[in-house]
Amino acid sequence: MEFRQAEHFLAVVEHGGVVRAAAALHLAQPSLSQSIRVLERDLGTPLFHRVGRGLVPTTVGAALVAPARQLLRDMATAQASVAELSGLHGGHVDIGTTAGLYESPLPGLIGDLRRAYGTVTVRIREFRSENDVAGAVRDGTVELGFGFLEPADSTEVTDRRDLDTHSLGTDELCIALPRVIADGLPDPLPFEQIPDLPVIAVTGGAQGRVSVESALRRASRRTTLGVVTAHRQATVPLVAAGAGMAWVTRAVVDNAGEPAVVARAMEPPVILTVAVMHRPGVLSPAARALLAAALRRRDRHDGTTR
Repeated sequence: MEFRQAEHFLAVVEHGGVVRAAAALHLAQPSLSQSIRVLERDLGTPLFHRVGRGLVPTTVGAALVAPARQLLRDMATAQASVAELSGLHGGHVDIGTTAGLYESPLPGLIGDLRRAYGTVTVRIREFRSENDVAGAVRDGTVELGFGFLEPADSTEVTDRRDLDTHSLGTDELCIALPRVIADGLPDPLPFEQIPDLPVIAVTGGAQGRVSVESALRRASRRTTLGVVTAHRQATVPLVAAGAGMAWVTRAVVDNAGEPAVVARAMEPPVILTVAVMHRPGVLSPAARALLAAALRRRDRHDGTTR
C-alpha cells in the first residue's frame, strides 16, 4: 500500500463515502474511486460495503485502518525530521486526552510548545476515558496520550503494556460543595464526615471517578448518585445550583470562579498521577518536543519539592 492510497482509503473511511472524501481531498471523484479500486485489486479483496448512499469498511477494511494511519504518521514523522535537520520547524502533533487533564499541566505544556515553535500546530482530541486514549495512541489516531493512572487497588486497569508511559507528577482531588454546607465542615474533610448529598459524577471510565470510588471503598463509605454528565465543565454549576456534590481538582473550582461553591481536600487525600503515553519507536519532532517539555516540567517540579 502506497502513501497516497492509504490517504485515499482513510478519507473514504472517515467521510463515509467517495463524494465527501473527494471533496475533502480536493480530488476528482472518478480519480478517488479508481484509486480505491486499484488498492482493492492489489490486496485481492473488497475494502468497503455499500450501505444506503454511503460506504462502510468490510472486515478486511476495518483491519486496514490502523496500519494505514501508522503509514501516514510514519511519513509525516519522516518529513518533519528532514525539515528539522534543515533548521525548519513546522508540522503538527496530534494528542489525546480526557477532559480532566485541561486543569492539569497540559495547557501550559502546549503553550510552551507553541511559544518555542510558532509554526507547529497542536490538534487535541478528547476521549471519555484513559482506556479510549490508550486505544487512540495504539491505533495511530493520536501520537501522544495524556491521562490519569488508576490507583493501585482499582479493578479498572488501562492496558498500556505495548505503550511507553511516563509519569508527569500528581494532582489532588477535592470535593466541591455548596458554600452553605462547606462552611461548617473541616478542611481537609475526613471521608466519615462527607455530607449526605447526592454525587454529581462524570460518565464512567475516567480515572478521577475510579480513584474516588476506590477511596470510598477503603473508608467503607457509601454515597448516592444524583447526576451523571458527560460534560465535566457542568459539575461546578450543578453544585452551585444545589444538585449535589462533586469530586474535582481544586483548580476546577478555582477556575470556575463560582462563589457559591467551595473545594475541600479529603482526608486521607485522593491523589491522581498524571501520565503521558506513546507508541514505542520514533516520534515526530513536534511530539518529541512536547514530551521533552513535559518531562522537564516534571523534573523542575520534583526539584523544588524535594
